[in-house]
Amino acid sequence: MMGPARVGWLGAAVMALAACGSSTPEEFATGEVIPDCGPVGSPLSVGETMEYMAGRYRVVMVRDGGKEQAFGVVDMERTPEAYRDWGPSTATLTGSAQIDFEAVGAQTLSGLDSTDPARPGALVLEAPGSSGPSIVLRFGSDANDPNITPFDGAFTALNIRVVEGDRFAGDWRSGVSGVIVEGYFCAQRIDR
Repeated sequence: MMGPARVGWLGAAVMALAACGSSTPEEFATGEVIPDCGPVGSPLSVGETMEYMAGRYRVVMVRDGGKEQAFGVVDMERTPEAYRDWGPSTATLTGSAQIDFEAVGAQTLSGLDSTDPARPGALVLEAPGSSGPSIVLRFGSDANDPNITPFDGAFTALNIRVVEGDRFAGDWRSGVSGVIVEGYFCAQRIDR
């Protein structure tokens, strides 16, 4: 007879094997997405950019406390030149997302599947700052429309703190009406 620890391990192994090669958020396991996914404590280094990071990524978001996890896919391509200027920021990548935000209590915004560079479902904005560079991946076509200025609107964004090889990681925040949830995330490129 198997004890509870062995059953838990066996169940996790079966789930991880089942997730291999899948493309829907519900089927990803944390280890399948990125081994050693954990909080990133350091800020971005000067010169880091997402400019060269176009591709398809598996994403895991972990809510503070570590019990809730969301899995998904983000597809990004280089932003066409006509859509790159965002005032003090530069839009380096645009694309779409399929992430189970509700699993971590994050806001699910409309238009995540939009690939229109004028209103993308996923948008990477980069800006220099006095305390170092900032790279943010924002979600939702309304939130990513430069002609709409949301006031107290719902948001979900990934604050990218490290970019290396085929992966990036950092922390995330989401909220509406003063209620905020947050945690950390990791993303691993699975296709170019």
